[in-house]
Amino acid sequence: MIGSTLFALASSALLYLLPASPVDRTLRGTFRFLQGHAYLIPVKYFSGELNAARLYEDDRPLGPANSDRREIETKGAGRFELHRDTTNWFGPVLVFSTSDNTDPNKNGRKYRLE
Repeated sequence: MIGSTLFALASSALLYLLPASPVDRTLRGTFRFLQGHAYLIPVKYFSGELNAARLYEDDRPLGPANSDRREIETKGAGRFELHRDTTNWFGPVLVFSTSDNTDPNKNGRKYRLE
């Protein structure tokens, strides 16, 4: 009885000392084409301030952040906005363009939101 209690305490202490595993923030799913250079994807897990979000294409930052939707559609080049959708999804939605205005479903790059 005392041995199993000591083992449980030692195990808990060891787990406490291990670093936390990193959260995978890679966007998964199909990016829905909107118009021009703009694509949309609902974001399931985002806990920060929407206007402080950072988007990465592989490991390169994209931006400018909080861009106007028309500029994302017409100019692209990595512009994005993260906003709360209250009409369809009822959660955060990312509207963005890739760095070179290619289709994010086909260009082989990974997109990460922090």
